[in-house]
Amino acid sequence: MNENWQQFLTEQGASLAEDGSVLSFGHPELERFLVKNGPVLSSQAHQGLIKVSGEDAFDFLQGQLTNDLAEVTDEKAQLSAYCDPQGQVLALFVVIKQGDDFYLMVDGSLKETVQKRLQMFVMRSKVTLTDMSEEWVQIGYAGEFADLEIQRLLQNKNKDLYQVTLCTLETDDDIILVKLPGPYHRYQLIGNVESLQSAWQKLRNQTDPINNLDWNLLDIAAGIPQVNAQNSGHYIAQFLNLDKLDAINFKKGCFPGQEVIARVHYRGKVTKRMMRLHIDDTIELNTLDSLTVTDQNDKPYKFEVVIANPDILKGTLCLAVTTVKPLLTAEGQLKTEQGVAVNIEPLPYEVLDEVTV
Repeated sequence: MNENWQQFLTEQGASLAEDGSVLSFGHPELERFLVKNGPVLSSQAHQGLIKVSGEDAFDFLQGQLTNDLAEVTDEKAQLSAYCDPQGQVLALFVVIKQGDDFYLMVDGSLKETVQKRLQMFVMRSKVTLTDMSEEWVQIGYAGEFADLEIQRLLQNKNKDLYQVTLCTLETDDDIILVKLPGPYHRYQLIGNVESLQSAWQKLRNQTDPINNLDWNLLDIAAGIPQVNAQNSGHYIAQFLNLDKLDAINFKKGCFPGQEVIARVHYRGKVTKRMMRLHIDDTIELNTLDSLTVTDQNDKPYKFEVVIANPDILKGTLCLAVTTVKPLLTAEGQLKTEQGVAVNIEPLPYEVLDEVTV
C-alpha cells in the first residue's frame, strides 16, 4: 500500500491489517450497522490494480478473459474472469479502459500471481503489464442516496452499472469513477493519493468510514463472488454464477477454459450454483469451509463457503456453492448441525432457470 495513503488512513483513525486492509475505524459494531443505512466510505487501497498497455493490449486481453473486451469503452467497464484451461476461475476482474490502456481491478491477494501468469503469455506481443497499486489507490462509496451525493459533491452522474466517468477536484488530476453492483448505489473511485484524499474529505463530511470486512456485505448482497488466493482455481465459472453476472461472453471466441465453460453452458448441465445463505447465529466461516445443513427429515446438504461475514443485526450472511438438484427436494426449515436455522435468500438474479442434473 502507498505509504502516504497508509499514513492518511491512520490519521483518520483507521486500524490496519498487514495487507493494508482496514480492520476498524474504532467502532466496528457501529460500522456494520452503517453498511445497511449508509452512506458509507471504505478504503480499497489493499486491492490490486494492474495496467495493461501497448499496441497489442486489446488483442492480448481478448484472448485471455471470459468477456468480450470490445464492449469495454472509456465510459463502460465490465466484469470478467481469468480462467485456467480447465475452466477454473483464477481471478475476477473489473476491467476499465482509459485511452489505449486497460486497468484490471483484482483482489489484492492475487495481484502478483495474476500479473506473473499473464506475463507468461505476453511472449512477443507488444504489451506491458504494470502494477499500479502503489501509485494509485482506490476507495469505495455506497448508500441509498450515494448517486445524489456523488453528483452534488463530485459533479458527476453515473446512472448505469459499470458506467465510467472522470471527475476532477482541486488537484486537477482525474479520478476514475465506476458504478458497481450493490443493494443500493455503489461506486469505486480510482486515482492518485492526493486526488483520493481530496475526494475522501469531500465525501467524509456527509458519511462515515467503515472497515473492509463489513464492506464485503455489499458484495454478498449483490451475489458477487470473491475470488482470492484461497479459492483461486477452485471453481468453474458457472459455479460462481458468472454467467448470470454477465461476466462470460459465449460468442467472443477462444480464451483459456473456453471449451469447458461453453460445454457446460450449451449442454445445460450446471450442476452447482452459488447461493446466498443467512444463518441465524454469528459463526466463523472462512473461504472454502464446508457447511453442512439438514432439512426437517435430517437429510444433509453440503455447501462450500465462498465469502462470509457477520450480518448487520444478527447472524451470518454468506455466499456458498452447493449441488443444486438435491437441494430442490429439501423439506421444511434448514438448520446447521448445531440446530441453528439457515435460510436461502434470493439473489438479484435467477440461478435455477435451467435444468440441472
